[in-house]
Amino acid sequence: MIANGAANNFTISGTCTGSGSHTVGAANTATTFEGSAALSAASTWTMTFTNCTPSSTAVTSTTYYDSNYLPRGVSSVGVNYGLYLTAPTIPSTIMVGNTGTIGTQTLYTNSSKTVGNGTTVVSYVVEPDTANTAIVNLIARIYNAGGTLTSTEQDRYRINAAGALTPVSADIQYSYTSTTHLVFAF
Repeated sequence: MIANGAANNFTISGTCTGSGSHTVGAANTATTFEGSAALSAASTWTMTFTNCTPSSTAVTSTTYYDSNYLPRGVSSVGVNYGLYLTAPTIPSTIMVGNTGTIGTQTLYTNSSKTVGNGTTVVSYVVEPDTANTAIVNLIARIYNAGGTLTSTEQDRYRINAAGALTPVSADIQYSYTSTTHLVFAF
């Protein structure tokens, strides 16, 4: 999925309702990230809400990978600049019931890395689905610079025996200063 890119539409339910789209380019653009060779892919989330303010929003970012498509970091201007100080660990095989931590991304306000903006701890759970597929639930817990949990995002993908992933849903539960709960169904 990272090598080829993807484009998906979704509906939004929860605190806000609406619809949107997510496009991510193929990670095939050679570049540098933190002084080392990398591959990059641009991503855009576009959402239109029927009952929330603002009524629409778009978020763009660029994710950086090594030559094996392991994530190295992300840049979203005006939002976060994140990098893995220790390389993430992604298992080469999984089965239903497996769990683990992929890694921790350190967040800054921009690429100068002078102001910390928290961390994102990424883990996974492999959930049952059909006789030939499973659900990979990638869980991102986002903490502010003070160490307080501000949101938990669960991105679920259907995976088959060949390793092909298809997005199923994204569930975002905000905390600390917000109780907004959004569910994206692909």
